[in-house]
Amino acid sequence: MRSRKPFLIFWPQYFDVKRSRSNGRRVSRKFAIDKINIEEIAKAAKNLGYNAEIERSYKYPRTWWEEPGRVLIDTKGKKKTKVLVELAKEIKKLQSKT
Repeated sequence: MRSRKPFLIFWPQYFDVKRSRSNGRRVSRKFAIDKINIEEIAKAAKNLGYNAEIERSYKYPRTWWEEPGRVLIDTKGKKKTKVLVELAKEIKKLQSKT
């Protein structure tokens, strides 16, 4: 089993506007996003200068029946809550371009 020491796990459910906080959303409603996938999270992380890896075979424990996948991000020592907000802003910016 490989170590994921410098990486933090980010699930798409953390950003889902349709979820409540008790169902897994970690960002406030104003930063939450509709229809998000792991590729968008990884792209936003790379745009912000973080190293990101996609792991498709894992499923979010609270909703194991939904589409699998998570993103491992090396946050370079930043707190996860700060990175969540940065990612949400960057994803919104990327989605508005398309």
